[in-house]
Amino acid sequence: MFRSKRRPLIFTQADHARFAATIALQWRQRPPLPFDSFVRGVADHDRGYGEHDDAEIGVVDNARWVEIQRAGFRPRGQDAVVDLVVALHIRRLLSPPEDELETAALAELDEQLPGLVSAARVKREDADAADAVTNVCDRIAFLFPFEERANGDVRGISYQLDGKGTVMLEPWPLAVPWLSGLVPAFEADGYPERLVPVVVPFDLRPGA
Repeated sequence: MFRSKRRPLIFTQADHARFAATIALQWRQRPPLPFDSFVRGVADHDRGYGEHDDAEIGVVDNARWVEIQRAGFRPRGQDAVVDLVVALHIRRLLSPPEDELETAALAELDEQLPGLVSAARVKREDADAADAVTNVCDRIAFLFPFEERANGDVRGISYQLDGKGTVMLEPWPLAVPWLSGLVPAFEADGYPERLVPVVVPFDLRPGA
């Protein structure tokens, strides 16, 4: 889960991932994977956390974090492309590994990866191209819930967040002139036993 730096709100990993998928759905240069399955993979890229997680970013201990990632990258067999998109995302998170737990998890993932690529019936380079899109969408959706100013570059795209819902991207990567919507959140008081929903507007725009 993500805790806002600006006010007492919690954003779940599941809603963060769905926000990333909302961005991926509008991507101009669609990656060379079956697109519906790719977007579903982006929506599920943090599936190891479940729906209302309490594993706070920056607070959760590493042993639990690694087990969450293992739960995420284990194939579920419903859609091989989804399994592959999720696994490649988690491989990025684990690379390079920072301790023995991460090293062991990465080795397990790498052992599974050729089978995942084969099951998805795609080329590895095409899967990596799709993962680059996941990376961009995830970065934006990762920074957004903290509700603080941020800027940087990812995969050749510069981003600026004002901490109040507006995100500027340059060059503009989407097939629509702008993208606006809502990201679900919850009041921090009592979460996750007490779930009081809040909606947070987002507005993605081309940079100046």
